[in-house]
Amino acid sequence: MADNVLSFVVDAALSRVVSLITDEIMLAWNLKDDLKGLRESLTMIRAVLLDAEEQQTKREPVRLWLKKLREVAYEAEDVLDELAYENLRRKVEMQEQSGSEVNNFFSFSKGTRYVKKAALHVKMAHKVKNINELLNKIKNEAMGYGLQVVTKDRIMPQIDLDRVTDSVLDDPVVGREADVSKIVNLLNCSNDQQVLTIVSIVGMGGLGKTTLAKLGCQEVMEKKFFDLKIWVCVSDNFDDQRILGEMLQTLNANMGGLTNKDAVLQELEKALEGKKFLLVLDDVWNEVSKRWDDLKTRLVRVSRNTGNAIVVTTRSEQVASIMETSTHYRHTLNLLSDDECWSIMKERAFGNGEASIPLDLECIGKEIAKKCRGVPLAAKVLGGTMGGFERDKEAWLSIMNSNVLNSSDNKDNVESVLKLSFDHLPPFLKPCFAYCSIFPKDFDIAKKELVQLWMAEGFLGSSIQDEGNKYFNALLQNSFFQDVLRDEFENIIRCKMHDLVHDLALSLTKSETLTLENCTAGDEISSTRRLYVDRQNATTLIAFSKRDAKKLRSLFIKEIVFDGSWKLKRLRTLNLEGLILKSCHLQLAS
Repeated sequence: MADNVLSFVVDAALSRVVSLITDEIMLAWNLKDDLKGLRESLTMIRAVLLDAEEQQTKREPVRLWLKKLREVAYEAEDVLDELAYENLRRKVEMQEQSGSEVNNFFSFSKGTRYVKKAALHVKMAHKVKNINELLNKIKNEAMGYGLQVVTKDRIMPQIDLDRVTDSVLDDPVVGREADVSKIVNLLNCSNDQQVLTIVSIVGMGGLGKTTLAKLGCQEVMEKKFFDLKIWVCVSDNFDDQRILGEMLQTLNANMGGLTNKDAVLQELEKALEGKKFLLVLDDVWNEVSKRWDDLKTRLVRVSRNTGNAIVVTTRSEQVASIMETSTHYRHTLNLLSDDECWSIMKERAFGNGEASIPLDLECIGKEIAKKCRGVPLAAKVLGGTMGGFERDKEAWLSIMNSNVLNSSDNKDNVESVLKLSFDHLPPFLKPCFAYCSIFPKDFDIAKKELVQLWMAEGFLGSSIQDEGNKYFNALLQNSFFQDVLRDEFENIIRCKMHDLVHDLALSLTKSETLTLENCTAGDEISSTRRLYVDRQNATTLIAFSKRDAKKLRSLFIKEIVFDGSWKLKRLRTLNLEGLILKSCHLQLAS
């Protein structure tokens, strides 16, 4: 799956080769033949990538070949970037020297410069030849595996980069009115004799548990059932100190840096004094009852009031059983009807103000809606993809007849829908989406910063920032982003990713991006190009060597103590938000 993004890396290296191959300085360095060899190997490899992608699940040697290619392709791009930099530096030096420097052939400084340039020439020539040999070997292996040049019979949507329908921005909820009423009633009936009443919302991923929790909590807060609402995304990391710390930060932003558990509890008790609170623990996976018991004990300790409530969203019945105070307070979210899925698809594809859809197209659309299997996320994503096809009947039929969407398992089917929609993205959007895997789950993504990160990584080419905004809109229209926040002028400033969409992004970059979600003890971090470290996975830095750091292109170190010395020659983006420097040396260039 990651090779959808690999093709972008190969294309970037190929583009760099083409721009260098006719350069006068490269000709003077006698690198023309080596660069031509690189172009030939990269062109051939690019042509068989599609065949390799389709065969990797059935042939282990092909999967390993792709893994090897990924590493060499990144190395090739790094070397070519370095070569382009040296090329530019030489041109600047030549301009500065012409007419301003006294021509003294025997001067010591000029002689020293000549020796350095000659050494650099030899060094770069060796690097180019080494990459050429590696790529030539990979090319020959591809031929040995019988990989063929194939073209996929796939109709690609014509994405309007300026188009964002109202349904994407407003994200109307379909078919959940009764569910919202049920949650409101459960919270209204919470036991005033108990300190905590637990209401659990259970259902598979993509059904809208988080959305339901938001709507239900919004209504009870409007009716003033509770004084305070606190929201914590728990995800895989059920750590009571983190949860309590985030609760405190929600109530008092100035207290976000506290790390001492007793101090956090003391401040939390002050903030909750005399208040009736509603706490939402979103996306809980923990099935260890002791962890929940520890958190519950501390929550009871910090609030002496009765009538507080906790809303838990989870995919696991076991989690609900562990956390809830009574099964009467459990709500299992059901699938939507096919008609409701079609309603979501239609709004996402065409918007609310569109003219009526031709009958034959509507019949096809309703058949496609059945493949959503009652999951609203699948309907949104498919609707975004269908919108790119507009009213192309042949394209709609190609989706309807796709074997990818025929899984009998609902979970697999949602993943298949997401993968299908990703496959139908234009090549220039795929690395932009995959890059978002560097953010933790439920991360509040700033649109402006994200576009700047894309620019730094080279995903926008020579385009200006406006083009990045259009890329963002296209991914939003395809439902890869959600929960948008707008300013007073209705401009989008922030967004989030659904956890299943985030899982897809992680699967695309699992060998290149190291974050909290995909960091395990057995990871091969030597191939990591992007690293995100915060308090929750700070131990990752211990295993990360100076040699590994040299390959990093993006580095995010947040709210931890860093004691290290790294040479970051390939770095394109650096974020040190909240970093505490104990003893740090980050060298950003040679």
